[in-house]
Parts: sequence; C-alpha cells; structure tokens
Amino acid sequence: MSSGDRPRLVRVDATWAAAGTAWCDRIEHALGDALDDGHLYDVAHVGSTAVPGLLAKPTLDLLALVHPWPLPPDADARLEDLGFVHRGEHGLPGRTYDTLGRHDVHLHVVGHESDHWHRHLALRDHLRTSGDARARYEAAKRDGIERSEAIADDGTARAAYHEAKADVLAALEAEALAHAIGRTGFRPVVDLVHALADAPARWAIAGGWALDLVAGTPARHHDDVDIAVDAAAVPAVLDALANKGVRASWVIAGTPARYLPRNASEAHPGGGHQAHARRGDTWVDVVIEPWTDTEWRYRREPGITLPLERAIRRVTTGGVDVPVMAPEAVLLFKATTGGRTVPRPKDDADLPRALPRLDADARAWLSAALPAGHPWRERLETRSS
Repeated sequence: MSSGDRPRLVRVDATWAAAGTAWCDRIEHALGDALDDGHLYDVAHVGSTAVPGLLAKPTLDLLALVHPWPLPPDADARLEDLGFVHRGEHGLPGRTYDTLGRHDVHLHVVGHESDHWHRHLALRDHLRTSGDARARYEAAKRDGIERSEAIADDGTARAAYHEAKADVLAALEAEALAHAIGRTGFRPVVDLVHALADAPARWAIAGGWALDLVAGTPARHHDDVDIAVDAAAVPAVLDALANKGVRASWVIAGTPARYLPRNASEAHPGGGHQAHARRGDTWVDVVIEPWTDTEWRYRREPGITLPLERAIRRVTTGGVDVPVMAPEAVLLFKATTGGRTVPRPKDDADLPRALPRLDADARAWLSAALPAGHPWRERLETRSS
C-alpha cells in the first residue's frame, strides 16, 4: 500500500478498514495498556483511508494516544520491532511521527495535552457521516493533485498538495468539532451521574464540564470528566464506579507520573491526589480533596476555603440532578494547573465565558486566592473583561 514520494489518489475500499484494525491491534499489543504499566490509552485508524469511498492517498494513518508523551526509548524500540522508523515531531508540535515503508503506514503519537486526538477523530467521523463534507474535501484533494503534478520535485509536489487543501481541511475540522460537541451534549456527565447513583454524596463535577453545566451548554470538547471527591469518600466512590464497569487506577506522582492498579475498598496509597478511571472511551479524572463536613478546601493551599453550600451547586440536565463545583473554585484550579503562572490556552479561554456567572463576592474571592501577579487578577476587576 505504498504511495511513493509523489502524492496520488485512489478510492478507499473495504479492505483498508481491516488493515487499519489489524495495525491498531499490533500497536496495542506492542505498547500495552497505560493503566497496566504500558503506555497506550487508545489507538485509532484516522485520516482519509478510514472513510469508506473517499479519495485518499494509499497510506494508513494511525493515531495513538499515549502516556507519557513523548514515548520513552523502550516503547519506541517496540514500535521499531514492528518495522516503524521514528521521525520525531517532524514539524508538528505535540505529535511524534513514525513511518513504515514508503508511506505505507504513518503512526502519529500524541498525548492528552494536545488537541490532536479529538480533532482527528471528530474529522474522521464527520467525513463518514456527511456527503457534503466528503465532496468538499475531495475537490480540495483533486486541486492539490493538479498543483502537485505541475511541480517536478517530488518533495515540493507533496508540500504543494498539502498546502492546496489546508484551508478546506481547517474549515472541515471546525465543522467536525462543532458537530461532535452537539452530538455529545452532556451525555458523559449524565452517564457518570447514573454510575454514581449508589455513591456517597461527597463529590461534584469539576473542570471544564462544571463551567459548561453552569452556562447551560457545552462550549468545547473535553477529554474526560473531572470530579472532585472528598478524600474520606474516595473508596466508596471508586467502588461504585467499579460496580458499573468503570475501572480505576491510582495516579502516583513523579516525572512522569505512573499508574498503580487499585484494589476494592482501597484509599489512595500516598504520593498523589488522583485516580483515573475508564470504561471504553469514557474517562473519569478523580481529584481527591481535603473537605470537611462544612467546608471545601483548596487542595494546593488548604487555608483557602469555601463553605460547602457555596462551593457545590446543583444543576439539572438530561433529567438528572448534578452536583457541580462553583465556577470560582474551578477557575482557581485552572489558573494554576501544573504549577503554571500563566494558564494553558484552553483554561485562559474558559475565563471570559465564566466571568458573567461570577457575582462580586465570587470575583473578589477568586482574585484574593490567585497568586500575586497572576494575569487573571486584572481581568477579574470588571465583569466586562
């Protein structure tokens, strides 16, 4: 299935799906499950060859979501045993790149900190379901081939092909993400609430999902569902998830962090404040916090507190009652994730949509809780920031 160095297009047939599945299985076996001392969260067949009937370069594109990223040398060696050649980031930050043959298979390896995983899967699924999207993409591909055929140098021809379809591809990705958000809605949160129906009421949705729930509509993709859990309730909460098939492992701090399998009724063994739980493609990030009977305490600085009745709101969505962390508490975590003094772009983008839902007391509390000199302090001074 080699395309050589000059791009050419063929019609995707049914055999490519089977080839993609076979390669995903080989990569899964080589890297192992990240929750079981391996490195792989998930692997998928993406790109044009994953869309039946589409015109495509005859190259299988595979996308692997891993921990840690970049992969350590021993994991790269296992991919080399499969025949892959490691190419590094190859001009695309947040992704490493491996090839097999002369463009027979491309393996793109990414971590959770990038948006590559959900962006590529959303585009693939959009192309599979929208005839209009496929037609527009094919027209851009044909234009790219025409441009590349006018260029003598193979390497330059390949670059011209990609440049010709870049604008259409960007527009399709934006559409795909919007469709994915609309399709998903609050279903991951509703599913989690049902899974925790028998758990103690000492948890609340946190992170970006909490801001979306307070706003009443999802604003962007979320890799997982974050829940804040009172440390004393963690064993019972995780046991309730396990009873619904959502399997958890402890996150043990380190560089990189590692996973430790969790046993039933077990509390965190120390050296961390998180558990990651998974069922299929559903991920739950359990953040363990030092609550009291009446107070929410900021884990990174327990002297910063909120009354529990203020820290946890109730929102109804999908016919279920959802406990949700107050926006000011969510934003405090986002402001300093990973010890950063400058928020991540996605967290910085969350502030303006959350500000209108902060009253004067909430803005004052958040401003006082932020580290001195934090860039959000000035933006909290006025509701119109």
